[in-house]
Amino acid sequence: MKHMPIILAAVVLAATVARSAETSQLWGTSGEKWDPAGRLGDFSFAGYRRGEKPFRIPAGRASVADFGAKGDGKTDDTEAFRKAIDAGAGKVVLIPPGRYVLGDLLEIRSSTLVLRGAGSDKTVLLFVKPGEQLRPRPSKTDGNQPTTGWSWGGGLIAIGQRMRDPRSGVRVTAAARRGQNILTVERGSFKPGDEVTLTLHDDSDKTLVKYLYRGQEGNAAGLVNWRIRQIFRVRQVAGQVVTLDRPLRFDVRAEWKPALAPFVPSVTDVGIEGVAFEFPAQPYAGHFKELGFNPVVIESGAAHCWLKDLRVHNADSGPYVNGAFCSIDGIVLTADKARLSKSGFCGHHGITLQGQDSLCTRFDIQTQFIHDVTVQSAVGCVFCRGRAINLNMDHHRWAPYENLFSDIDAGSGKRLWASSGGGHRGSHTAAGETFWNIRTAQPVSWPKNFIDAVNVVGLDVRGKDGLPAALRSSDGKWLEATRPGDIVPADLHQAMLKKRLPTRR
Repeated sequence: MKHMPIILAAVVLAATVARSAETSQLWGTSGEKWDPAGRLGDFSFAGYRRGEKPFRIPAGRASVADFGAKGDGKTDDTEAFRKAIDAGAGKVVLIPPGRYVLGDLLEIRSSTLVLRGAGSDKTVLLFVKPGEQLRPRPSKTDGNQPTTGWSWGGGLIAIGQRMRDPRSGVRVTAAARRGQNILTVERGSFKPGDEVTLTLHDDSDKTLVKYLYRGQEGNAAGLVNWRIRQIFRVRQVAGQVVTLDRPLRFDVRAEWKPALAPFVPSVTDVGIEGVAFEFPAQPYAGHFKELGFNPVVIESGAAHCWLKDLRVHNADSGPYVNGAFCSIDGIVLTADKARLSKSGFCGHHGITLQGQDSLCTRFDIQTQFIHDVTVQSAVGCVFCRGRAINLNMDHHRWAPYENLFSDIDAGSGKRLWASSGGGHRGSHTAAGETFWNIRTAQPVSWPKNFIDAVNVVGLDVRGKDGLPAALRSSDGKWLEATRPGDIVPADLHQAMLKKRLPTRR
């Protein structure tokens, strides 16, 4: 009997938890309410190898020390790193503990190569010159302000090359609807297991752009000859009918000249693990004055690559991920106090996803960038299980479509929706952006600078606009203002992955 109060307390606690748990009308408990043709996209394919396999770690081993790297914080080890990378295809190239001075860019153009440090607290890469000094990229902003291309892209380590349009494609001959997974093609050129890219091309009336924005494209004069892609694996072929491994994200119409082509990335299975990138602690000069102290870029032609256990200190921008099915896992962004501008910013873009189906998880942003996490022209990308001191979920125009932000501690919440980008590049976001279980220290308003066709589930949305606790329109606003932390599942990406791959460990 003496344990009765404890037992009763446990029962009360369990009942409270049971009462507080809520589910979404878009998903339910385990996906029973999800509709592939509905307004909630399928985010389960985001990340390395579609979340189906662990990173492919090559068997071979080498070390930058074998090629003369000192790691003493004084000697320029650039040539030693280059030689190790050149000889590193099919190997893990180890970087022992130390501080490695690097005076030039590094390029990884071979597949199946892993640069592995001893941990982001032990192996430090000290880049001493910015990208603009090493490879000048003079440019101008959309407002005609002189700047450099390094202000919004590039990395001092570059993985892969930029994507080239496929030389040939097979015409899709029948219309299809979003949510379906069958295409009819002009001729049977594919077999089960092939990876293929479906590309749609806008017409002169910009009906594709209008469709992606659900008629709320705003000023889209700068989205010229727009294209959107989705990558599939062929599941079955019967004559000219191709069955794909996942639902279409968008309608397929004849006026958009749909074509199916082989998906052939230039580089795959490259990883960078267990290192810190440190840059000089010089004061941040301000917006569009960045010179390119950016750690790494995964170029648009790369796929199935990853960045893991990285610390990035005093950067102009963090990593840019332009490829497909790539993963960032466990990245920490920091800056010295002396680095910060008067507005409290340390740099331009923190983490940027602007490719297809990439995943950033367990991020920790301990400083403030003008744009902490960015999606620009991204499709099917995911930020999840991360945190920041005052997160800014930047939607940088160029039709970001069906991306997910899930299970995130956004800190104070004072600038959650602030977004940027050239004013003639369309509205900040296209349709299908989903914000799920985002926790903030204060209530936030509905994102007024976004189009209506986004999904907001599990945020403390109040503001001054008098929005009700639920707005559920098939094609307009969707708001389920469940108290953050009470929504089940907590992470929509993981739930979708579990539904698709129930036996995955």
